[in-house]
Amino acid sequence: MEDKFRTIVEQIFNNWTAIRLAVEHGMGGPNSRQVAVECVDYMTQFCLNEATIQVSDIKEALEDILDEEFDTICEDNSPFEVASLLHRFSLLIKEGNLEQCELEYQNLPTCNPWLSNQTQMQSQPVEDVAGESEEINTATPMEEDSEWTTVKSRRKK
Repeated sequence: MEDKFRTIVEQIFNNWTAIRLAVEHGMGGPNSRQVAVECVDYMTQFCLNEATIQVSDIKEALEDILDEEFDTICEDNSPFEVASLLHRFSLLIKEGNLEQCELEYQNLPTCNPWLSNQTQMQSQPVEDVAGESEEINTATPMEEDSEWTTVKSRRKK
């Protein structure tokens, strides 16, 4: 049950532009991707372990994570949208309605998974001129910025 829900949370986070931008711009520090993976784990536990969780509780937790871990504040209402999805899936799983959960999971938008335990830091062996093998890290270090980022809505009001 927990593994299935973690997969769902990971898929939702993979599709969430705000957290992806925060990670890509290093807003969570040099280990932004690892921080995001830990956020997936935290939200999985938070949603499943709270007996009477509400969308507002999840939204608040997401906003706290973005603010405290990534120095980011969303103004595009995406934390509410993500919270609504997490709430819906957590209810389906808690009720044991796994068929409906799987059906709705299949209807989630697909994307290239950038956020998972398997894709944290990929390294590949490279042989140098002397024939010795060394490992080169494929992740590029990101500049650390002490400022916070605001994600604004694209809709005109």
